[in-house]
Amino acid sequence: MKAYSFLDTLLLINGFPISGFGDDDTTIEVKRLADSASHKMGTDGEMTLSLSANLSGEIIFRLMQTSTDNGLLSTLISNQESGTFVPIFAEFKDVRGGDLGSGTLGYIPRPADLGRGETAKSQEWRVVVERLDLLHLGVESF
Repeated sequence: MKAYSFLDTLLLINGFPISGFGDDDTTIEVKRLADSASHKMGTDGEMTLSLSANLSGEIIFRLMQTSTDNGLLSTLISNQESGTFVPIFAEFKDVRGGDLGSGTLGYIPRPADLGRGETAKSQEWRVVVERLDLLHLGVESF
């Protein structure tokens, strides 16, 4: 039998553990922005493969409006917008599933949108990184 729990998921931004995640179906997404390879077909049917050096990626995550970590992220983008750029490093780990993601030299493209209503809302944050390394170990739980 296999099991999953979000409690076994960890996201670090510049070494700080992020908490107060929203209740969305996909609370954290870690993905590359470009394909690792592409191909062209010649008129004679021969394929040529082109390998890409583009390893950029993004980490998208949603925090509840009440998460104190909205303040950390707001400070990072505020500093960035005032000319004090501090590169962002992001790490993602699914301990039970064995998935790992590590992003270096990142930035926040824009502040999270604000929305309020009858109940607490999620705020979406994006970190774009120059290099995103992904590892899927496929560890089975016991």
